[in-house]
Amino acid sequence: MSLLKVKDLSLKIGDSKILSDIDLEVDKGEILGVIGESGSGKSMTALSIMQLLPEGARTAGSVQLDGAELLEKSEADMCALRGNDMGMIFQEPMSALNPVKTIGEQVAETALVHGGVSRAEAGEIARQTLDRVELPASQFPLTRYPHELSGGQRQRVVIAMAIALRPRLLIADEPTTALDVTTQAQILTLLRRLVEEDGMGLMLITHDLAVVADMADHIAIMQKGVVVEAGETLSVFRHMRHPYSKALFEASSHQPKRAPGREVKKDNVLKVSGVVRDYPGQRISLFKKPKPFRAVDGVSFAISKRENVGLVGESGCGKSTLTRAILGLEAVQGGKIELFDRPVMPGMASALRAGVQVVFQDPYGSFNPRWKVERLVAEPFHLLATPPADRRARVAEALKDVGMEPADMDKYIHEFSGGQRQRIAIARALVLRPDLIVLDEAVSALDVSIRAQILDLLAELSDRLGLSYLFISHDLSVVRAITDRVLVMKQGKIVEEGKSEEVFNNPQHPYTKELIGATPIIETALRMREERQIT
Repeated sequence: MSLLKVKDLSLKIGDSKILSDIDLEVDKGEILGVIGESGSGKSMTALSIMQLLPEGARTAGSVQLDGAELLEKSEADMCALRGNDMGMIFQEPMSALNPVKTIGEQVAETALVHGGVSRAEAGEIARQTLDRVELPASQFPLTRYPHELSGGQRQRVVIAMAIALRPRLLIADEPTTALDVTTQAQILTLLRRLVEEDGMGLMLITHDLAVVADMADHIAIMQKGVVVEAGETLSVFRHMRHPYSKALFEASSHQPKRAPGREVKKDNVLKVSGVVRDYPGQRISLFKKPKPFRAVDGVSFAISKRENVGLVGESGCGKSTLTRAILGLEAVQGGKIELFDRPVMPGMASALRAGVQVVFQDPYGSFNPRWKVERLVAEPFHLLATPPADRRARVAEALKDVGMEPADMDKYIHEFSGGQRQRIAIARALVLRPDLIVLDEAVSALDVSIRAQILDLLAELSDRLGLSYLFISHDLSVVRAITDRVLVMKQGKIVEEGKSEEVFNNPQHPYTKELIGATPIIETALRMREERQIT
């Protein structure tokens, strides 16, 4: 008997049909990968299994855990199962964690609420579980708060909360989407180890095909609330039959087409020379001045007109700090930054600032939801001494440049999909016709097919408008696809740089080799599966 068996599961919320006839199975000690784009129904399937649905939701069909029908259970019965027999890891750890409670309190809460143990026993369970997810007591006491941890460490705490009582079924909803490649590899290795140690079933929800090719025993591909293809991982990848499956696979390795004969001009748009950025260190004594923390340590590079440069490295390596300095949002303690041969610093002239624009990781979070798109895209015009008389026409032109319609000016940002919001964010960056655009993880949260569309758009805009990009990302496949040159950053220093293909094909620095080695590759994972089957 399967640990989890989902048969003919359907879901309606109000009059909207969300899921139709979903069939899934997870055995003990098995990993099921559920993949598909945003809106395909992956997360709603997980929430239906956990019975954590919004008001007005109606389910039909069957969801059985070890033969027990979950759809017939009361909320009190489901509360007894959640935490004990079923655990769930949510996508964004900072949102899943309570910022005013210590990590020890939050992991212990699972044991207190679901385990029926004393507070002292719950504290002991919390300590043991944090040790299991590789957060040892010597470095991570129970008294630490979430804001004191890195993204990968916070994700480990969320995993600890889900596995504190060793559930039989664990559902992980995009557990590595926002993490850099080395941290992602560590989290996936941890999940695989927990499955092997506890013999639990893992339902891994992701839009990253390389991750499921490496991790999952079986996969299910979802589109618009329907499972369009399912089966053993190697078989599905080698014999894809559904057009949607094939489209996802092709988009995962998409390379944007560049204009033939595209030339990078020698004129520098941006020049960074020996930049140093320090922050006050943590005080450990009343009588000693704290030693400053050096976030950026003597960084130098330049970006020419029409050149697309990638900046890669783990979280905490100094990428974002360097970006803020380049945008003139923070002062530096050493070196200099020049835009168009003019110095960059806080309070610099608006006309100079207008020459460099930025596209953020989360387009929804970077927009005012109360403003219409026209006002959102026109926001950078405040940098100009005299706003253009043809402002509305300029906004319409920017929207057309990114594949949107001028009529979209009169809509609100919540009326658009994630990919459309990112296009609007790019339009906002384009509206002043800058020479340099800084793209800060601009495609990391997008599905593979939407990501491919945005990369095509960025490549076309750079070629047509002569734009230079500083492309900051932890996704090495994206950087390889869009950039001419790449800079590898570690602990505040550039440890390797060169033409993108040369660096990726023949990395010289051990850290670059580590980053590339930690990046999951579909074909590599499939070949390893085939070799295991032969032996």
